[in-house]
Amino acid sequence: MIFRKYNECVYCKSLNLKLEKKQFSKLNFYTDAIQSDLGITKKKFEELKVYRCQNCKNYQNNPWFDYKYARKIYSNIYGQHNRGWSNLINFFNKGQTPDHGTLFKKLNKLIKIRNYAEFNTPFTGLMINFFEEEYKKNLKFYKSIFQNTLKYLSSRQLAGLDNLQIKSRSNNAQKFLSITKKLKKKNFIKKKVNKYIYIDNSELCWGQNDNYKSVSSRSLSEELLDTEIINLHKKRVKPKYYLFGIFHSLDHTFEPSKIFNYALKSSKYVILYCHVDKKLEKQHLFSFSRDFLKFLKKKKIYTFDMTYLINKSFKTPELYVLCSKENFNNKIDL
Repeated sequence: MIFRKYNECVYCKSLNLKLEKKQFSKLNFYTDAIQSDLGITKKKFEELKVYRCQNCKNYQNNPWFDYKYARKIYSNIYGQHNRGWSNLINFFNKGQTPDHGTLFKKLNKLIKIRNYAEFNTPFTGLMINFFEEEYKKNLKFYKSIFQNTLKYLSSRQLAGLDNLQIKSRSNNAQKFLSITKKLKKKNFIKKKVNKYIYIDNSELCWGQNDNYKSVSSRSLSEELLDTEIINLHKKRVKPKYYLFGIFHSLDHTFEPSKIFNYALKSSKYVILYCHVDKKLEKQHLFSFSRDFLKFLKKKKIYTFDMTYLINKSFKTPELYVLCSKENFNNKIDL
């Protein structure tokens, strides 16, 4: 069965879901591919209806895809996180950082960041901004380090090769690795921040097929952006953070409340960037709303809406909100 019922809110687990009076069924290139690959008719797609949780005020499709098909969507049909990879390629080829307006500058003014973490997708948040601070701003260096890191990782793919080819590729891998180390050493300014990527391997997240030129985003972020990958479910001593970033990824897990609460517990501040659109598209199980901030207030979570303070041109309804368990509003001077 492709669809399943989601009768409780994915975020707060409330059963008080109310059908929205206005339903939107506009399709896009994501849904076109999903329809085509899974053999779903337009009439069948229209069975997905948008509800609103009366407790946390978020929007949710019900019914929606079963876990099996959710994983298929984000690992096979659209397994590559296009926006993230576009951010990375635009930076290393053109020197363009991801479009978050002046967010990075303002957060650095407010917080002395030493340990920083993000959830699930390594190229949509601030990791590229940190790299820009830690190395010389040099487009020739950017292009070279990017290409040589890609070649290093792809040269380590040896399946199906004979012994001579394996030896040749292994030698090439060592050569590319040596070049990347020399480039980093030569262009290094000062390491300011320890950076971590948390993953939960949810069916809703881009996973095993999130690659570019046969190189996975997680492997590349480790080698190129100096991040450490941490499995959220593994028991280990996890660092305390000054800032935890969640950039368009909290709606890509079946445990958003658990992830968000972990971020709040492990970090002094959390920056949450998310869609807030009642016109919930069919490729998403759920979406947040601006009224979600009122729900957080009831939970004694302090928030500061930065959406219209960062000088960004907005194309879709979205929200940038700084969150903390501590009352920090008297410290805000942005």
